[in-house]
Amino acid sequence: MKLEAQVELSHMRSYVGLYCKSNNPAQRRVMRLKLQKRSEWKFVSRIIPHKQVLNTPQLAAEISYQSLLWGFIPVILILFFLSGCLRQPDTIKDVRELPQDHASYLKDTAKPIGPLPAETQARIDEDYNIIYFSVWHQRQPFHASPDRVSSLFKKFGRSLGYGENKKKHSMAWIKKLQQNALLDNYPNALHFAITTRHTNLRMLPTQGPHFYKPEGDISGWPFDNLQISSVAANTPIFVCHLSADKSWALVETNFAFGWIPVEDYARVDDSFIKTWESSRYAVIIKDKTSILDAKGNFGIRTSIGQIFPLVNEMTDKLEILIAAADKNNCAVIKQAFVSRQIVAPKPLLLNYHNAIKIANELIDEPYGWGGLYGNRDCSAMTRDFFTPFGIWLPRHSEDQVKEVGTYVDLQGLDPAEKEKIILEKGIPYLSLLWRKGHVMLYIGKQNDRALIFHNAWGLKTIDLSGREGRKIIGKAVITTLYPGNELSNLDPDGLLIKNIAAMSILAPEKQNEQTQQNVIPATKNINGVIPAKAGIQ
Repeated sequence: MKLEAQVELSHMRSYVGLYCKSNNPAQRRVMRLKLQKRSEWKFVSRIIPHKQVLNTPQLAAEISYQSLLWGFIPVILILFFLSGCLRQPDTIKDVRELPQDHASYLKDTAKPIGPLPAETQARIDEDYNIIYFSVWHQRQPFHASPDRVSSLFKKFGRSLGYGENKKKHSMAWIKKLQQNALLDNYPNALHFAITTRHTNLRMLPTQGPHFYKPEGDISGWPFDNLQISSVAANTPIFVCHLSADKSWALVETNFAFGWIPVEDYARVDDSFIKTWESSRYAVIIKDKTSILDAKGNFGIRTSIGQIFPLVNEMTDKLEILIAAADKNNCAVIKQAFVSRQIVAPKPLLLNYHNAIKIANELIDEPYGWGGLYGNRDCSAMTRDFFTPFGIWLPRHSEDQVKEVGTYVDLQGLDPAEKEKIILEKGIPYLSLLWRKGHVMLYIGKQNDRALIFHNAWGLKTIDLSGREGRKIIGKAVITTLYPGNELSNLDPDGLLIKNIAAMSILAPEKQNEQTQQNVIPATKNINGVIPAKAGIQ
């Protein structure tokens, strides 16, 4: 039913209700005149005989409000169904009906992951380590050029946005941040360091947010435009620049650059780097836990995606190194003994058992834009998933698909053709799917339908008035390529399968020979660092 019809019926219910309930002749006359000017007066006349309508003093006694209501019920119910007014379940059908356990789909997965040949995985893992420690082998900013850093201040100067109090930022706000940035003598630091706690890369030197609109979703909370990415504790960094008040540092990591608070890192010297860059490493395999030092004191909080130097292997635990800051803000090395339930030698053997184990650690985690609140967005989840296996991914969702692996173009295909190619060429837990702003992990199939694992904010909806909204998913889930297809108000142009543009297969070429036809080899340079803002449907 068209919007105009819905509005008319709304007026009709209002006027007829007042007409029947009122004992005030003047008010009843006004309601009658309003009804007479509307097309629905004919509809009312079918229920109320015309003479009775004109004989207003007797109408209320002869016709009850309930009898009118029964006449309108069929029309009202139709409107409710068409407009999506009936309350829909809080969770989309895929998440309600598909088991949210990766182990449930093992029997339906035909293609084996591997394991990868030992020499192949060792080579991939070696590449990971080179990229991971690359910031300790540079002397100047590699990605954070003066133009790129200053352009961010210009960008937010043109679009001041709103703060946490829903009030618009003033020009004084951006000018104060720019003065403190002290970019006239950029870069002024140029030293190596390591993060000593979980921190966030920011586009500007402030913890305060920037929203395009004061209210929530997409243009508002939780999408803080100044958030680039979270950075885990004990991540190598290159400090490019210090702010005027010495409280902020512009740093480069192996995957992005941005501003972090000075108290979140400690300086390292050549001796520290030599010890830390050992030939063996351990990787976290249990999400969101903590590590104690050898004396039993709290060391650092950890999550999947972190690596540490490995000193010694024992039956039930590993001896690793962790870093902390001394009173002079210099990094010192401590020993820690960690259960094999939490940490494993890197790289972890890539097979279905281990893939499922890591994926189940990440499932159901709340969505975290740019890593806010210690959670992950879509590209952070895929990036951290592959870390235990020694596979390095960029931070940005588009780069993950276009710069790593074998690129399969899916643009211009209808949904059925896309799904067929994904099922034929995709390797479960080794293939990424991408649509603009969102990346997903292909995990196999059930009943000949492709399944994906992704951390998604929500699905775009449109109501009858044309207003855009979101059906919130808000966590890491297993779905088909048609999540939310059952929603009556789902934006037809927002259906996920329609917008999937590409697939990247991360398997080595020999294991991926069946995908080599009609595919485009990805670029070899995968160390392209750009501020990452991904993970929205």
